[in-house]
Amino acid sequence: MKQRVPGRAWYAPGLAGRRPRMLVESASEALSISDFTLFQQAGFDVAFCSGPGRTPRACPLLQGQECTMLGGADVVLHGLDPALGIAAAIRHARPDLPIVAEQPPGEDGSTEVPDGCLPLVYPCSVHGQVDAVRRALGTRRG
Repeated sequence: MKQRVPGRAWYAPGLAGRRPRMLVESASEALSISDFTLFQQAGFDVAFCSGPGRTPRACPLLQGQECTMLGGADVVLHGLDPALGIAAAIRHARPDLPIVAEQPPGEDGSTEVPDGCLPLVYPCSVHGQVDAVRRALGTRRG
């Protein structure tokens, strides 16, 4: 799995205090080269995971193993194919962890996301993603 941060570490810009940690999961080439400046400006430490690609065995969660990136997350912005089952594996491993699942609307305009995930219709701006993640964190803490 290609990780945005070398060594499976979180990018922390050195600001004082603990910032919420957001794990962004997406197969998008654009996100894999992003520096996540807007997410950081919104107050998040960010890490990126591109998913297992065409090799599901590359994902530790799908093998019933621990994922170090997930272990440090406060929230997940999930944009991987729901058929991979990664969101369900996250729910199993960390049932308390908020997951915002980006999904394109169906032909009828509806959005289906894995059980326990909060839907976010995609495409969406970064500001829309940040708002959805903040709502998810507020729900968890509230």
